[in-house]
Amino acid sequence: MEANVNVADQNLSRIAREPLWDRAHAQLREALLAGRFEPGSALVLRQLAETFGTSITPVRDALSRLVAQGVLEQGARNSALVPDLRKSALLDIMVVRSELEGRATREATLKAMPADIDALDALLGEMRGMIGRRELDAYLDVHRRFHFGIYALAGIPILNEMIENLWLRCGPILSFVVPEYVVSLKGTDHHRAALDAMRRKDGAAAEAEIVADIEEAGRYLLGLADPAGRIRRRKLP
Repeated sequence: MEANVNVADQNLSRIAREPLWDRAHAQLREALLAGRFEPGSALVLRQLAETFGTSITPVRDALSRLVAQGVLEQGARNSALVPDLRKSALLDIMVVRSELEGRATREATLKAMPADIDALDALLGEMRGMIGRRELDAYLDVHRRFHFGIYALAGIPILNEMIENLWLRCGPILSFVVPEYVVSLKGTDHHRAALDAMRRKDGAAAEAEIVADIEEAGRYLLGLADPAGRIRRRKLP
């Protein structure tokens, strides 16, 4: 006699696996956003699964999604590659980032409450403190929280998703701004000016400062391109 299929049990089984996929995807996304994987790095399924303490399946699903998004490239069997970012691609990303992040900042300025800006100011103070102490290991994490804290205030989820996808694409080279560019304080000067404009409810000025931040950091990264146009970390003496 054929056993009846319990649909409820099947659904419970599928739901039980989803958090593993979510956690694997979230950890990979955070690592990419923080620039912890350099261009050319191979992400091997088995090694990641051991690190996460999961089976290979949720890691494969997470990597497949990032490949589909264009964030990673399909590598050899059971791996994915962090792609090189070339000068031409970075220029394109800068154009789109400026439009999207500038608009998100303008919208955020209209909606931000004083307490929201105070919270962003605290993050900026944390960033400045890290620079002053030359303790930069977690700098990019706080920097990202600052930027996405602004964009979240816009209240447009689809805009945030598009911005995050662009950050994922350029994440592998973001760490190249540490320490040389970061300690110059150029970026945090634009951050300060953006917050001041947000307090004045001057959306155009806040937008202009965030765009200037993107463009200035972009020019530094473009200056790291090798003769083939690949962005590479500057070798310190």
